[in-house]
Amino acid sequence: MIPLIESVYAKKGLYQEMLGPLCKKYDLTDSEVIILLYLADRNPADTATMIIRSQRLKKSVVSMSIDDLENRGMIESYYLEGDHRTKHLKVLDSAKPIIREAKKIQDQYYDLLTQGLEENEKDLLNTFLKKINRNISGYQI
Repeated sequence: MIPLIESVYAKKGLYQEMLGPLCKKYDLTDSEVIILLYLADRNPADTATMIIRSQRLKKSVVSMSIDDLENRGMIESYYLEGDHRTKHLKVLDSAKPIIREAKKIQDQYYDLLTQGLEENEKDLLNTFLKKINRNISGYQI
């Protein structure tokens, strides 16, 4: 297996394991936590379609997750003035403690993945990953 593919595939499971206690604590799925993180970091890319495309989550998973997060008062949907075709999503204050904890887990995960790398190597890695993400962001199967 190609090392990059092997690493990404194997490490995704590790990230989900690291999110496990947080998910259990707040009775959330890992997809719901990922959606909260995505919405907290991106604006104006704040629609279900953008989540599906960028996070490669299934439409049904995103739809159910958004419904659950809205029902629990963690996000709200709204329409821009003059455009009632696209529903936008916004994180509410009640989700901010979860997002802070999730970001700490992300930091731990990043530290684990980059352990032993010098700062310039981390910078190069991040540059390469941004390019890789750009390459795959619009890919449709």
